[in-house]
Amino acid sequence: MIHFTPLQTLGLSRSCYSLADQLELNPDFSRPIKKYTWHDVGQVVEKLKKEWNILCITDVVYNHTAANSKWIQEHPESAYNLVNSPHLKPAWVLDRALWHFSCDVAEGKYKEKGIPALIENDQHMNCIRKIIWEDIFPKIQLWEFFQVDVHKAVEQFRRLLTQGNRRVTKSDPKQHLKIIQDPEYRRLGCTVDMNIALATFIPHDDGPAAIEECCNWFRNRIDELNSEKHQLMNYHQEQAVNCLLGNVFYERLAGHGPKLGPVTRRYPLVTRYFTFPFEEMALSAEESMIHLPNKACFFMAHNGWVMGDDPLRNFAEPGSDVYLRRELICWGDSVKLRYGNKPEDCPYLWAHMKKYTEITATYFQGVRLDNCHSTPLHVAEYMLDAARKLQPNLYVVAELFTGNEELDNIFVTRLGISSLIREAMSAYNSHEEGRLVYRYGGEPVGSFVQPCLRPLMPAIAHALFMDITHDNECPIVHRSAYDALPSTTIVSMACCASGSTRGYDELVPHQISVVSEERFYTKWNPGASPSNTGDVNFQSGIIAARCAINKLHQELGAKGFIQVYVDQVDEDIVAVTRHSPSIHQSVVAVSRTAFRNPKTSFYSKEVPQMCIPGKIEEVVLEARTIERNTKPYKKDENSINGLPNITVEIREHIQLNESKIVKQAGVATKGPNEYIQEIEFENLSPGSVIIFRVSLDPHAQVAVGILRNHLTQFSPHFKSGSLVVDNADPILKIPFASIASKLTLTELNQILYRCESEEQEDGGGCYDIPNWSSLKYAGLQGKQV
Repeated sequence: MIHFTPLQTLGLSRSCYSLADQLELNPDFSRPIKKYTWHDVGQVVEKLKKEWNILCITDVVYNHTAANSKWIQEHPESAYNLVNSPHLKPAWVLDRALWHFSCDVAEGKYKEKGIPALIENDQHMNCIRKIIWEDIFPKIQLWEFFQVDVHKAVEQFRRLLTQGNRRVTKSDPKQHLKIIQDPEYRRLGCTVDMNIALATFIPHDDGPAAIEECCNWFRNRIDELNSEKHQLMNYHQEQAVNCLLGNVFYERLAGHGPKLGPVTRRYPLVTRYFTFPFEEMALSAEESMIHLPNKACFFMAHNGWVMGDDPLRNFAEPGSDVYLRRELICWGDSVKLRYGNKPEDCPYLWAHMKKYTEITATYFQGVRLDNCHSTPLHVAEYMLDAARKLQPNLYVVAELFTGNEELDNIFVTRLGISSLIREAMSAYNSHEEGRLVYRYGGEPVGSFVQPCLRPLMPAIAHALFMDITHDNECPIVHRSAYDALPSTTIVSMACCASGSTRGYDELVPHQISVVSEERFYTKWNPGASPSNTGDVNFQSGIIAARCAINKLHQELGAKGFIQVYVDQVDEDIVAVTRHSPSIHQSVVAVSRTAFRNPKTSFYSKEVPQMCIPGKIEEVVLEARTIERNTKPYKKDENSINGLPNITVEIREHIQLNESKIVKQAGVATKGPNEYIQEIEFENLSPGSVIIFRVSLDPHAQVAVGILRNHLTQFSPHFKSGSLVVDNADPILKIPFASIASKLTLTELNQILYRCESEEQEDGGGCYDIPNWSSLKYAGLQGKQV
């Protein structure tokens, strides 16, 4: 299966996931003499399916659209703007203030205050913090959006008190005076419930002095409530500054960050949270526009993600302070879409995205739900229902990172997700990588033989286990080039779907950006030399090994190798066993990872011996990552090229004595019927793998074959691997059904219901399960009870 990033028209940022028009094919694919359409895409997809047996899926992006999308300007109600979401006004004012501050820093206006355009050290960061607290926050006074106009409220209260026949509506005596938020979020526009105020502050008479005293008490209480809002805003502002500085540190100082360089308008100090499609003015003049609906509707909130947030909560809805607290990791090229609760809440948006979904389902066999954890569940349900009407067997894979398995299951069950994307790059060492293999599928080796029909049991969501996704950092930078082969081998041994991303096999030494990368992928050319940067073949990177590993992964799935065992041999070596309970054959992959660069880090030459139960039939694959003598890597201008000097030395389907990785192998017996092969490694260097095919020892193989032959009378699936024996005991040739049909009730009672005391009369007893209890009956019913 091939996953294509979105093929629609891209926005100004050129990000593959910021779409300007969800309904139109990207015009970049067309040529002056030929304009391609979705019909042409469908023909290519159908050709791949029919001739190569390959399915194709692509993304559906429901959360956002490009900020320059023409349709969003015509239908601003489809976004979170300051008209339909006035609670965002304080965050918008802060965002504009930070933008003006960033522009001033870029122009050098804060250099004398310790903030040059090029942010280089902690001192500059401390100066930014100081300026924001001392200059910006006092200037914009965000707390006023949540406060009451004291003078106005007191005068209203005074008028009510001085009315001769004032009426107080009965209120709950347990209620206390509190601020009622202004729904339009105007400065000092909040109010209080005057009925509660009149019931709380009661003058002892109607004289002016008594009324003035009540007004003073009321004023003091309003001041207290306003002070509480001021303190709460300080709390939000503290978080906003911390998030802002964290973002600045990552983008300009961190070693693993992009290091954007000097602050400019193109690369501002912080990413803008809102669009501003008008000519820039002074901040006060800009703020006056937020109460003009024909202007404010175009101030739209950008999308992004919030670290550690509840995926079932919409962070742009009222009640969330994410934008105010600057907790959003913002995508400044995209506008967050506002669906509401049902199609009637935003008819155009629902219709537009439904048509987008139907186009995708018409031409592709599956979809990838981008940013699924931020997609409203009811929206995704509606869209996938529309897709399945056109593609009933739609394959749905989701990018879902909730950090909670129970939340994952909510998305999986409600949306009918086929597979969840899981990332091997989340593993910080080889032990964790092996744990993920065990976690994402397969039964434990040695499990009881299961019947063909069995009760449906809870299970972990099916995984599409990726050695790398397009969102991951480059593994060559994060780990080393030598780790590509062993890590992808470990991933492919998992008993679940596996996948990779273009560039991994070619050993591209940087992350291929879905935003800025404009070069072409390399072409396939069997005769190309390693120095040819525009072509690849089996001599490039780990491509040859990938081909062999993929074939093995497919074979293990097709032939029922459903049991998994992971052995952490040492700090860097992981052995993964896939076992077939039907033919009792195993495939054991031993991988020596290279999370640290072998050239600059120490790896022991002493590799522990391994004992493999059974008989090694063959070495399915052995491969080593090696360096060859060729030109060093140079980034090509036209093609996305990889490291030319790193490749793999690979050998397939050889005997154990032909191996260059195994020094010697001996046969040992550790019991009367235990057959074990001892493996001593000679050349299992970092970046190497060796995969064995193992069968039971000959005696055990015969015994299992005979046993399976007897069991075929209970289920035909035991026929595989069964062995007929002519000289078997006569009783074993009689079908069990025939024997059972002749049992008397007394004999049945003995078989099923022999209790402890009855067994003890014959010198036996009931089975005892350690750390639990004894069975009630020695007979078969004891297991049921």
